[in-house]
Amino acid sequence: MGEPTYSCRDCAVDPTCVFCIHCFQKSVHTTHRYRMSTSGGGGFCDCGDVEAWKKHHSCEIHTVSDEQSTQSPLERLPADIRKRAEMLFNIALNYTYDLSVWVQSDTLPSGLQPSTVDDTYCTMLFNDEVHTYDQVIDTLKKAIDCTHKEAVEFATIVDREGRSSVCNGNFRLCEQARNIIQRSTSRHGNKALKVHVMHTSVVAHQMFALNLLSWLTEIMAHSDGLREVLCLEGMKPHHDQGKVLLENVMLVDAKLWKVARNQWHQLIMCSVLMAQHFKKQFAILYTKNYAQLQRDFMQDDHDHAVSITSLSVQMFTVPTLSRMLIMEHDLLSVLLSTFSEFCGPIKKNEGKPAFEKTSLQQNFRRIQYTLIDVRYVLSTKPDEWEPRLREKFVQGVCWLLELLSALQGMDAVTRQVGQHIEVEPEWETAFNLQIKIGSCVSMILDWCSSDRTVLVDVYRETMKRLSQISGPYRIAKRRISGCESSCVVYDVATQPVSVHLPLSRFLAGLHVHLQKYRVSYFSEGFLPNQPLSPNELIEEPLRTQVMIAQVQAGMWRRNGYALLNQIYYYHNVRCQQEMQDRDIQMLQIGASLMDPNEFIITLLNKFGLINAMKNQSERDPSPEVSDSQKQIHTDTLTEEFLGLLILILGERYTDGIGEITCKDRVQREVIHQLCVGPMSHSELAKALPEDHNHETGLEDVITSVATFKKPGATGKGLYELKQEFYAMFTPFFYHYSKADQSKAEEAQRKRKKTSGDGEALPPPVPPQYTPAFKAVAKILQCDVLVYVLSTILRRASISKIRGWTETMIQRVLYVIGVALQEEKLYHADNEDFGFIAKATAGNPTLLGLLETLARIQRVEEHKDLLAWILKTFAEVQQAKGRETTNVKVTKDLDAEEDKKRKAELAKQRRARIMAQMSAMQRNFIKENAELFEETSTELDSAASMSVAMETSESFVDVPIAVGANRSKPLDLGVSKCTCILCQEDQEVTLDGRAMVLAALVQRSTVLSKSRGKNITDFENFDPMFIPPDLFCGTHISTCGHIMHWDCWQRFFESVVAKEQRRPLRFRAHLSFDVDKNEFLCPLCESLSNAVIPLLPNSSSLTTLSQQQSDESMDKASSDIEVSYNEWLEGIQSILQASQESAIKQQEQESSDEVILMDPCPLPSLTRMMAQTLAANFQLLFEYVYATPSQFSDSISEMIRMFARSTYVVGLGLMPNDEDPRIPLVAWTTCAYTIHAIENSLRDEGKPLFGALSSRQSDCLSALVRFAAVCGNATDTAVCKKHALRLLSGLTGMDDPVNKLPCILEIDMFTLMVSICLSVPLLNCEDSRSVSTIHVSGEGINHQSVLQTTLTAHIIQILLTATFTTDDSEMDQGEDTEAQQLLEIYKKVHELAGKTPSTLPSAWQLLHHVKTVCLPFMRCAAMFFHILTGIVSPAALQESSIDEFGPLCQYLAMPSNLTQLFDTDTTPQMKTIIERWCQHPDIQTRLSPDKSSALMRYPRTVNQLINLPRDYSQLINTISLFMCPKSSGSDSRAPTLCLICGETLCSQSYCCQNDHEGDIVGACMAHTFTCGAGVGIFLRVRECQLILLSGKNKGCFFTPPYLDDYGETDQGLRRGNPLHLCQDRYRKLQKLWLLHGLPEEIAHQLESNTSLLTIDWQNL
Repeated sequence: MGEPTYSCRDCAVDPTCVFCIHCFQKSVHTTHRYRMSTSGGGGFCDCGDVEAWKKHHSCEIHTVSDEQSTQSPLERLPADIRKRAEMLFNIALNYTYDLSVWVQSDTLPSGLQPSTVDDTYCTMLFNDEVHTYDQVIDTLKKAIDCTHKEAVEFATIVDREGRSSVCNGNFRLCEQARNIIQRSTSRHGNKALKVHVMHTSVVAHQMFALNLLSWLTEIMAHSDGLREVLCLEGMKPHHDQGKVLLENVMLVDAKLWKVARNQWHQLIMCSVLMAQHFKKQFAILYTKNYAQLQRDFMQDDHDHAVSITSLSVQMFTVPTLSRMLIMEHDLLSVLLSTFSEFCGPIKKNEGKPAFEKTSLQQNFRRIQYTLIDVRYVLSTKPDEWEPRLREKFVQGVCWLLELLSALQGMDAVTRQVGQHIEVEPEWETAFNLQIKIGSCVSMILDWCSSDRTVLVDVYRETMKRLSQISGPYRIAKRRISGCESSCVVYDVATQPVSVHLPLSRFLAGLHVHLQKYRVSYFSEGFLPNQPLSPNELIEEPLRTQVMIAQVQAGMWRRNGYALLNQIYYYHNVRCQQEMQDRDIQMLQIGASLMDPNEFIITLLNKFGLINAMKNQSERDPSPEVSDSQKQIHTDTLTEEFLGLLILILGERYTDGIGEITCKDRVQREVIHQLCVGPMSHSELAKALPEDHNHETGLEDVITSVATFKKPGATGKGLYELKQEFYAMFTPFFYHYSKADQSKAEEAQRKRKKTSGDGEALPPPVPPQYTPAFKAVAKILQCDVLVYVLSTILRRASISKIRGWTETMIQRVLYVIGVALQEEKLYHADNEDFGFIAKATAGNPTLLGLLETLARIQRVEEHKDLLAWILKTFAEVQQAKGRETTNVKVTKDLDAEEDKKRKAELAKQRRARIMAQMSAMQRNFIKENAELFEETSTELDSAASMSVAMETSESFVDVPIAVGANRSKPLDLGVSKCTCILCQEDQEVTLDGRAMVLAALVQRSTVLSKSRGKNITDFENFDPMFIPPDLFCGTHISTCGHIMHWDCWQRFFESVVAKEQRRPLRFRAHLSFDVDKNEFLCPLCESLSNAVIPLLPNSSSLTTLSQQQSDESMDKASSDIEVSYNEWLEGIQSILQASQESAIKQQEQESSDEVILMDPCPLPSLTRMMAQTLAANFQLLFEYVYATPSQFSDSISEMIRMFARSTYVVGLGLMPNDEDPRIPLVAWTTCAYTIHAIENSLRDEGKPLFGALSSRQSDCLSALVRFAAVCGNATDTAVCKKHALRLLSGLTGMDDPVNKLPCILEIDMFTLMVSICLSVPLLNCEDSRSVSTIHVSGEGINHQSVLQTTLTAHIIQILLTATFTTDDSEMDQGEDTEAQQLLEIYKKVHELAGKTPSTLPSAWQLLHHVKTVCLPFMRCAAMFFHILTGIVSPAALQESSIDEFGPLCQYLAMPSNLTQLFDTDTTPQMKTIIERWCQHPDIQTRLSPDKSSALMRYPRTVNQLINLPRDYSQLINTISLFMCPKSSGSDSRAPTLCLICGETLCSQSYCCQNDHEGDIVGACMAHTFTCGAGVGIFLRVRECQLILLSGKNKGCFFTPPYLDDYGETDQGLRRGNPLHLCQDRYRKLQKLWLLHGLPEEIAHQLESNTSLLTIDWQNL
């Protein structure tokens, strides 16, 4: 089950013939057109079956030699083995059959009953297809008092195996459980669950019997001889009952439970159905019992897939076998008589047979499988007919005619006149039956057309039955234009009419094939007694056409939607071939058999237009009806009459009517579909009718008529019609809907107008009629039609007269155009058609009326078509040697000149107005210059990447972001923003009204290098030192839309209030969850759950005290001189003093509570330093990123609120403002978000600066500024302690209170960000507001922290680097830096106590280190650029091969990395490096048994899993997947996680899990372990991509697999080969890397409400 199967569309006899993947890949069919699907189980590979394939029936694996194929399998089997096998198989088959059908629950068959019987029973619950999973689960929890999990397991077993023991014990206990189950499920008139109390010995024997069946099935694959033996035993009578054993198995199939059925079916398929001789015997038995098997299936409560009736495909699709069954066992009659029986008793209604619709409605889902069997039997028509086959086939067709007779006139409707219909009538059943029976009718017609005798016999029988149920008809004479005709009197507007005329249409389908055998309607002795006349043949199809015309005229509005739906499906592609098309064919048959004048009069009479076509004086008095309303009806009916006439004359692309091929017909269909507009392959295929093999013939013609345009990363491939085929377009194509007709006509007029060819859409040159239908064209030259056309043209040429419309004129001109094209065809064959003579005769002549019409302006829209008509008239007349008139279609010259003059005046007026508007704009800008300079509509900030880039070179040639000599930041002044809710402008300041950005805070594992690793104890998780694998982090994203904090507060409160008013049962189906503070952005509806406060740019964050002046600030900035070594020494002094203080405090404290270090006051430490150094070192910390006193209340509240949001989401805890981890989470969130954005830029190969979207830029700016002030806005005392511990981790100093991780367990960039944002707080007092701007202290601190963390990161790289080979031969000559680095590499490993297995070359090592440290440096550059506001260098704004140099320059780091390890100038670094390398955990982390978990660098960008290019490979791999909780059973919906590659069993109760108290499916549970709550899953068997988020949200996404036409195939409905589209997969990868899954899901849930009804949590 679930294996990929392949059906060759070129070589397969029918679509049921398939190869498995192994045979397919070794066959020639890989180069053919093939379909791919997944197996549902219940079949086998058809490789080697000569009857399944037209050619190439075997693969390379199974090609059998002639000598081997002639040997009998039994002959190859040794005699003793055969004898033992016969005995064993006989006993085994009889035993398994007896136990399978055993009905006594407490005793066993004789010989098996144990001597002592214990009181041990079980309550056996059986499966049905009536009760749902939830009903069974709830019932079991009540009946046997089990847990929900146990009940789910029981229900899963019952569903999978068909039954399960749910209670074990004595008889009383089990009987009590049975009574409760049946009583609980039989309430409210429902069918009770089937439950039996069975003795355990009976159950044990039945289980053993099933295992025995499974064993028999397995050994069939090992020996053909054993298979033959088993078939012989299976075909022997069972216990002298007269019926063979396998026949009994068939008959009891409906009584067995699911797993027993499946085991017997598998055994039958692996034995008798694989041996041709026994397959024939089994098929005869199956046919003999077919009616009974279908009756049992009708009463069964199991699906067709587990019924014995599903095996019919294995027999009926074999051509020789099915024909034998037809000839010898009357198979076709058996099938159709069985179907007729199930349709209910056929009753007589006024002498006509009719179906009982109630029976049809109730049983139709199961009835239709009999028609599918009929299609199997008819799938291959015979090349040669035997007399017996003819006889039995005609007998079977008679049963079909009985069915069609009952359907004839079904669901007839009568026009409602006075009152609207009260109850819509049921109409779906008849159309469902029509759709299912239509393909059988087409196939029977195909069979009939292949033999003259069969065709004649069936035609006579069909005519006979149609004569019996038709009429009686009342005939009356009708006269017009001197011609008279006998017409059937029947008023469609007042009497019943039906669209269901299958018998008439069947006759039409037969009639078109008569000429093939030189038989005609008038052939002597051909027709039966009292046949229908041609006039009577067309009567009922004509009534249907008239009713549709009247519906178009608005005459049936009171009949409701049921009639409109019937007419829609009448024209729909699924029904049109056997409904609309056959009706047109029948009218064409009538036209070919009747006198042309009589035919036109018959049509006019039925449309009720005879009176309307007469002159005013000749008209009969009409009943009193509103003149205007009647005229509208008459005009519309006239238009529809002309439209029908065009179809009768123009639709010649039917086999037997026009001289065309099947390819011509499909080509015309494709051309007209593409004339509507470019279409995809699937849209074209859907618009074309299919044959019984589901083929449209599209591929045979599409490349010749259209060009294919491939899709990009979105959309799908489209076909566009080639220019030369537009000439075949007709706006009256009969398969157009009204909407398509309008679109096509408009598109073609526009195209022709653009090309300068005018807007005329003349009729294309039609194909020749076949001889039998050549008389249809004579309609065009008949007197009545010429009179009708002349009448309409005459009315149009006279002003102030009714009775014509522009549509009418268009259709009249089109009919004339068809006549002229026909005249050309006749003239080419040297024949005279006669239309020109009729058109130039009379007074006035038809040609004269056309010329008159050409001189007036009343039909302006059709002037081009009229000109084409006159031109063609002249050409035909000239070709025939007649005099021509040269009449040009001219327009009124005065009117034309007037129009030109008005257009010129309008153009001049527009030019004057535009000039005035331009002058006004310039004046306005000049007068309001200040306003334009001060106003900004977007978020302007120092961190705005685009502004910084544009102005970078005007500020500094080579900007430096850190250090004492860093560049001046870009000062953009005070930025202004506009609130999207109140539209007010607001300046962004620290003490003003807070502005906020809508943001989404989400936990993330996108960067994880330890997939599956999760935080297990959030309460005790310490986010101080983030591991380098980044296994989990908190990410921030924003849509960039800004609001006032109070505007947002009111908006959010209104959203919460609205959701609280919503009924509780609907709250789970929202795209957002207010309980998690989620909302949709008011402007763009992006998912959000927090707001980031907007803070001013960096130049405003650090402020100057009131006592300092600019001069003193500059002096202070330039006077600080602290070397890197002194900085390290000072930091270690602070840490040492603080540690000593903490130790003393811990000794005094008796509690076990963790003590954090308090920083010692700087003045007490600097007393021990030199005076100059002491002053400078203290100045290093004389800055802070805004103090609490500078914040307005709203700013402070928003900072605390956002910090709380990151804490709640990041740690998954309840809000707790006292938790000291709040600032730590904020800092790590900032670092993780920068990591993620740099990661995505690196993945796309974009430059570090200049490639960010405005959303990313705004997010980073707001986030970094928030993180900078977060510590000061919360508890500064706690932040100081955090700063000390972070510095301890950086310097490697032992913390006697809290153990510090080793250097290999820390992500250095996160550590750097946390230290840079916390160090300014070390000397900050709440009472002080002194801070300095652009002092050297800030730059020195940044540079020192960066240099230390970069050094630590390089040591991480050196310790974890692995080199496979000694690459010394690649050494690039003498390189001092490389050699020094190699020495450092050796020294570091020596300090760590590790000897490297392979020593790299110096050049290799240097190249590796420079390459690997780039991600760290890129993140650092991005962070300091936003924090300081210093512009980015131009070299980093473009994609560059070498970023290392510009990054070093911007970050003030030495380009020679060995200088970082210079212990001469920095002796303190030597001590720190020794501490790093000699940490107690270093050797443990580097040990071989721990090396697999060691984080190695570079930290590459995570990718979604690699998928195979060919989708069938993926299906084949997944088909081996077994449900992990169902003991080796196939998973129904195996689903692949595209993030980690794990395969899961989705949408199944068996694999549900408990997550935080909620029951969720396997996929949803997997998202919390793999993707922090989000997931990307591919349901392999359906090729369906699913995105999941949260516990109950999800959506479908475009899968990355496309067919050759650039389209997806979700559900594998089309079956085209699918291949991986890298662009689509890349798009999905980008969405995941950018953390866009929750937002995408929310958008889709909002735009597609049907997704809200899906229980995503169960996937």
